[in-house]
Amino acid sequence: MTPLSTAADATLLDLYAGAAEPALWTRALDRLCADTGACSAVVQAFSFDGGRARIHWLMQDSRTGAQRALPPGSVVLDGNPRLARDRALRGLNRIARDEELFDPGDEARPHLQQQLATLGLGRFIGTLQEVSNGVFLGLALHRPVGDHSDFSAAQVGRLASVAPHIGQAFVLTERLRATLLLDEQMCAHFNRLRCGLVICDRAGQVKWLNDRADALLRRGGPLQLGASGLRARSNAETDMLLRELAAAGAAGGPGVRYLRLGHGAETLHVAVQAAAQPSTVMLVLTPAQGASDISPNALVKMFDLTPAEARLVGALVTGTTLEQYATHRGISIGTARGQLKQVQAKTGARRQPDLVRMVLTSAAAHLLSPGDHAVE
Repeated sequence: MTPLSTAADATLLDLYAGAAEPALWTRALDRLCADTGACSAVVQAFSFDGGRARIHWLMQDSRTGAQRALPPGSVVLDGNPRLARDRALRGLNRIARDEELFDPGDEARPHLQQQLATLGLGRFIGTLQEVSNGVFLGLALHRPVGDHSDFSAAQVGRLASVAPHIGQAFVLTERLRATLLLDEQMCAHFNRLRCGLVICDRAGQVKWLNDRADALLRRGGPLQLGASGLRARSNAETDMLLRELAAAGAAGGPGVRYLRLGHGAETLHVAVQAAAQPSTVMLVLTPAQGASDISPNALVKMFDLTPAEARLVGALVTGTTLEQYATHRGISIGTARGQLKQVQAKTGARRQPDLVRMVLTSAAAHLLSPGDHAVE
């Protein structure tokens, strides 16, 4: 990584901080405009598609950003002829002016200059660098349209010194953005699990939990979330929980510890395992009663059942007896038994408990399927 020229270079500090706070990109580009006498600074990441640029990411100074409606072919849109592949690559790894990017007599250049003049933009210098395989980062600086003076050697030097940092700051920005997007996507997926997931430290201080765990902890059950972290209803069960958390966190590794909190219908089963980070523990929470309401559609697809057979299996998994199911559905017990035999033949389950265990250990039992509880 290119070192900072001075510890007090506010432009570079803003660029790197912009990975976490995008508004600082704008401030850094405002500073670069002030340093170089430019009135506009635009950074664009793009790749080439059929010889033309396809924009993936863009940052600009505050003045350029204030232009709400830019015409096609402007400095920040795909139609910019500077971003045609044959012209753009002429500026790769160098400070370039339009004289280097356009051939003499190229009609695209005066046409572009006319369009830029309507935006108040005049003389141009820019840089281009490849930041990843096939992805390029371009920086364009423009003087005001009425300023016909060229950029000075000192101003060109300033752009040359900042350009590598702009590339590095963009890479950091993209990595952080990708990490945050992945985190958001993973949380969304974890929120669709039927079980509760909790990440905490060895003292029970919660760092993250999914929606199912939040619901279990906030309903006043055997495990609750208070100001001091995870606590059970009784002091004895709280002590037991904290001992298990401390032991799991201290031991590390893939081992799993188990405990049961509460009594009767409110009993909560808890599995405890050390997570990847030191002293971090993962808890998996499942109520002992109230088996999953498994989507009949999932059972139809996974076990090749008819809709009627899937409804029967779904009821058996929740603890409903065959007789109760027949009464509820208004069918004879003989019909219900016949459906059960067909299910066992299709699944290979020899006994009803085997069938229930097969379903509860299948993929159908682990993911919530909102709006998918009725067989079509």
